[in-house]
Amino acid sequence: MPPGAARQPRKDAAANRERVLDAATELVRREGEKVPMADIAGHAGVGIGTVYRHFATREDLLHALVHRSFELALANARAAAAHSGPALDGVRAFLAATLRDRDRFVLPLHGGPVRFDPAIRALQAEVRVHLQGLLDRGQAAGDLRADLTPEDLIVSASLLSRPLPAVDDWDRRAGRHIDLLLSGLAARRP
Repeated sequence: MPPGAARQPRKDAAANRERVLDAATELVRREGEKVPMADIAGHAGVGIGTVYRHFATREDLLHALVHRSFELALANARAAAAHSGPALDGVRAFLAATLRDRDRFVLPLHGGPVRFDPAIRALQAEVRVHLQGLLDRGQAAGDLRADLTPEDLIVSASLLSRPLPAVDDWDRRAGRHIDLLLSGLAARRP
């Protein structure tokens, strides 16, 4: 291997890391960021040593959860921006994807831990760039309100992806609110 080249983890090690992240996502969302690391290991079906081999500290694990969540948000923003139809349909796609993926997010706006570093800030900025491109296209076509910002979409998506307690069939209810929201985002025609 050339000097300085990063060695790829074994497939089983990579699979274990993903199982730990999946288990941690579920438990942190349900029990909070102080959930015992042993509980995460047990839920993932791995030993505690496996957890610590991948994440030396709780902070490292929480950071990885937030980073992975922003990568998912970025994938959703890219897909929405690449939507070939009207920009309003791209906005719908972004909101629907956030709703679909709500159980996979461990982000500050979704009730997750507040963890930021330059890599996470870069992902966060790229999400905004893709959403801004979508909005610029829709605003140039006269389909979207001129005052709409990426932050508007991010906050709306976050709110829609957090089910209210004691509300049955959240997906249906949130879908209706997406429709209502999109009606308000459309440019007003004279």
